[in-house]
Amino acid sequence: MTNAQTAREWSLKKLKDEKAVEKHFVAVSTNAKAVSKFGIDTANMFGFWDWVGGVTPWTRPSACRPCWPLARDFQEMLAGFHAIDKHFRTTPFATNLPSDGLLTVCTTGLFGAATVAVLPYDHT
Repeated sequence: MTNAQTAREWSLKKLKDEKAVEKHFVAVSTNAKAVSKFGIDTANMFGFWDWVGGVTPWTRPSACRPCWPLARDFQEMLAGFHAIDKHFRTTPFATNLPSDGLLTVCTTGLFGAATVAVLPYDHT
């Protein structure tokens, strides 16, 4: 929401039109009242079920469909989701990747760290 609010303020400042948000923004939300309050026309709202969850944003219907064409192999992507779920259930905390993610959230949220480095690697 911080990014959305920043974009909203920038748009209003540059376009000098209160209708700019309604005309230029869309929302992915289950909360039509909040979308309308933000200034987005609910006709420009992509809704989804309020019970939707997922391990990563890619697995959520609100984000997944536009991303699917980016996957070289959708079955490979699903296998990766399954592998990380299995890893989380079976790996000790000290070497558990999702737990490392939680530590990052704590480090930035609780201790105010300004940056986080994500360093991908390929071991093939």
